[in-house]
Amino acid sequence: MMYPVAERFVSVQGEGQFAGTPMAFIRFVGCSVGKRVCHACDTDFEQILNFRGGGSYTVQQLLEWSRPLKHVCLTGGEPLDQDLQELIHVLLEADCTVHIETSGTKLLWDYMEGPNVWITCSPKPKWIEGVVMAASELKIIVPGLGHEAGWPSLDDALRWCAAGKLTYVQPRNTKLDIDRQNLLYCQDIIREHPQLRLSVQLHKILHVQ
Repeated sequence: MMYPVAERFVSVQGEGQFAGTPMAFIRFVGCSVGKRVCHACDTDFEQILNFRGGGSYTVQQLLEWSRPLKHVCLTGGEPLDQDLQELIHVLLEADCTVHIETSGTKLLWDYMEGPNVWITCSPKPKWIEGVVMAASELKIIVPGLGHEAGWPSLDDALRWCAAGKLTYVQPRNTKLDIDRQNLLYCQDIIREHPQLRLSVQLHKILHVQ
């Protein structure tokens, strides 16, 4: 099986619980949500970018490329548009922790369960509640938070947090830099609701990929 990969790179995770952790990132081509919905999307998932390590790769090629790192992030776009079963199985067999970043609009499969699979869900319009509740952590984009039709509201974030989900608010930033206004907005939210956490996109502060 060949996977269409927009880009591959090694960097630190910039978001959520694993911020600062070195990871191998595999960004798949395509997204069933799309930039017509995510107007401020900051990722290049539309095509294979050979100069960024993109291409069509087998499972074994992706495994060999990711070594010796023990954290591998499958992202997009929407990585769950791909059949990831074989890739996840091989990575887990190699004693990797597999991170999946999803919009919450695609169903999860049994092979995505287990202690070494970490699912980050940033719910987008038409999210599936069961997927949100099955995720390891939630990342709520601000603004978003109910300001546009179909996006999660603050009440949604607080409801998920009350249900025991690790819930972050994260500023909607520019492609390369932090949007200070949105960061201040997130800080105001967590001051009022300290059960929520702040995710800042550390990689944009460090100016790394």
